Amino acid sequence: MATKNESLGGNNRYFHQRIMAHLPVKASWVDKVTGKRIEVEGLTEHIGEKSALVNLNTLPPVGGEISLRVLDEDKTLIEVPAEVIRVERDPSKPLAALSIVENIKKWKSIAMTAAQEWVARQWKLNYEEEWAN
Repeated sequence: MATKNESLGGNNRYFHQRIMAHLPVKASWVDKVTGKRIEVEGLTEHIGEKSALVNLNTLPPVGGEISLRVLDEDKTLIEVPAEVIRVERDPSKPLAALSIVENIKKWKSIAMTAAQEWVARQWKLNYEEEWAN
């Protein structure tokens, strides 16, 4: 009898849930060249169990650590340290892929719930608009 891992081709990768949601965020880090603190605002593209993909106008350096705050309006829902694992320098949509470094359980509980609630609100708004005509 094949194990679950063997039935997936034998690789040891686990698939994690990601929720496509556009939550406001604030990211900050210290620029290694100037020593100045950089603070930028943006939106999430998706929230994962241990990760986030965020749209930021100024991208942090790959391999660097940033502070990521997920907001609900102007209220901070959660603030966590994150490592920048990849950036996409598309001028129309600059993205940073982040790996959450600490407070993973709290991240899953708070950020994933906020993302699910965002999706539910958007679905309800879109559904109601579609049927309003």
